[in-house]
Amino acid sequence: MLSTNRRTTLKFLGGAALAATTLPLPVAAQGEDLVVPNTYQNFKRGTIHSLHPERRIFNIVWEDLGRVKMRAADLVTNYPSLKVGNIVDTQWYDYLDFLIAPKSAQSDAQARAMLAKGARLQGIPGMQEPIRLWRMDGMVTRIDGNTLYLINASGGKPEEPAPDSGEVVQMPPIQSAAGQAAVRSVKIGDLVTTVWSQQTAIKATVIR
Repeated sequence: MLSTNRRTTLKFLGGAALAATTLPLPVAAQGEDLVVPNTYQNFKRGTIHSLHPERRIFNIVWEDLGRVKMRAADLVTNYPSLKVGNIVDTQWYDYLDFLIAPKSAQSDAQARAMLAKGARLQGIPGMQEPIRLWRMDGMVTRIDGNTLYLINASGGKPEEPAPDSGEVVQMPPIQSAAGQAAVRSVKIGDLVTTVWSQQTAIKATVIR
């Protein structure tokens, strides 16, 4: 039985079974060197809601975005001293799509290679750890502009509890030009493989 992700408000249309098809969907990747460009960089002030030191995760509340979870890169050297309730100016990078492709042996191998390698931030010196990537495969149940809704078959966002298999998950907006071109070939019922960068902070300056 399919379960709907509590983090979404998706409604199934008609309840009809969805037939999977294979399309000549272009791969939306950035070549061998996986780079998160500076255009995805954000600067915001918010309040730390919770911390998960074992994964270097913090959960920040912003007035306009609500609560957002992200991983602190090794450049956030003050992470051990951060406390719940701190107001911080945060420099961070949003999700970026690295692969939107039909599910196949080739896309599976490509996704596994991407996850093993990770990505780097454009023009950020001194960063030792790669930006972590995460993957989700599944059947497309809805397409809303550049946003896909998938029946989860594997994986899950690393900074959140993994969704159950068969749960409908709203993916982040597809932002890259290649990804947006790829999604135009997607149809409801397609099986796809997707790879994304994790939301990542590189600086958290405590204001108080």
